[in-house]
Amino acid sequence: MQSQLRSINLTELETLLKSWSFPTYRARQILNWLHQKHITEFGEMKNLPKKLLGKLSESSLVSVLKLRETPKSNDQSSQKYLFETQDGHFLESVLIVQGGRNTVCVSTQLGCKMKCSFCASGMGKFVRNLTAGEIIEQVSRVARTLSPLEVGNGRDRSLQAITNVVFMGMGEPLDNYDATLRAIKILMADWGFGLGGRRITVSTCGIIPKIEQFVKDVDGRVRLSISLHSSQQTVRNELVPINKRYNLDDLMSALEQLYRKLKREITFEYTLIQGMNNSPEAASGLARLANRIHAKVNIIPYNPVREADYQSPTPAQVKTFCALLEKKGVRVTVRQTAGRDINAACGQLRLDREPIRGTSGPKLICSIKFNLPPIP
Repeated sequence: MQSQLRSINLTELETLLKSWSFPTYRARQILNWLHQKHITEFGEMKNLPKKLLGKLSESSLVSVLKLRETPKSNDQSSQKYLFETQDGHFLESVLIVQGGRNTVCVSTQLGCKMKCSFCASGMGKFVRNLTAGEIIEQVSRVARTLSPLEVGNGRDRSLQAITNVVFMGMGEPLDNYDATLRAIKILMADWGFGLGGRRITVSTCGIIPKIEQFVKDVDGRVRLSISLHSSQQTVRNELVPINKRYNLDDLMSALEQLYRKLKREITFEYTLIQGMNNSPEAASGLARLANRIHAKVNIIPYNPVREADYQSPTPAQVKTFCALLEKKGVRVTVRQTAGRDINAACGQLRLDREPIRGTSGPKLICSIKFNLPPIP
């Protein structure tokens, strides 16, 4: 069975080249083609000997995703990328263009086991975890479609303008822990994408043991966002069912320990739903939790999903809720609704062309929870 070349790290590739009697410096050349020039075929690796290219093509795959569709939102602020996997399933990534940044939001699973009641990702069946190579290729394929920057009199594909990567697409990243961690290490490596850890954000609904392990494994360098959505146990049980296993009290205790140790900002993601979690009492409860760890709150006005019986807040309700938080000293941002017209807004992406529970037939829509953290 052929391996996925984008999943391999520098040490593993050097070991492989040694076993084939090729010099190890070729490893960095290969990885540069993959992660800086974003090639999709071995034939594009112009500085490698044919014998090495032959060995690579026999044993590995340089591309495992087929790009099927790239709809762009009317305001040009976001673009969806629909990919087909080798086993015939579909996943989506999103490019968000905002504030001088090009942010790629990647999926980590085909479907989602967490079953958050307001999010379309969990409304279809869970199929499988994505590999690190499939996660990384999402970033490369998006980068490949961007216009290269001018360099002197020519163009250099190594200078693609991807500035941020957020793990907020289909799936719970920490439920696919090994692949997520491997992909992040490739994104941060000097032989990989060379992104600083503060330009990478991982969103989780609150799997406490995995959060603690993840922070340790990335040395606290990667931004962390918590999909909170309610400060009340009973409400969060409905919105985020994993709360029944890892409840708010335990989650906050774990986050307090992390904050004391790292002194790094954590973001609370809060999908605002009319009549569910937008009361003054809800705002007060959220402020209490945020102030315990000096968390920033990212308010996400609910984006409709036809299978969920929830209502979006009015602009006035969003403004009032944010004002209540700010009055209590909480730093608040409001997620701009981007991509709703192409079903790429928060909560609207799901496992493409997979049947939804209680329905039949293919569905060409997907669910995403992207967050755009400020760059220091």
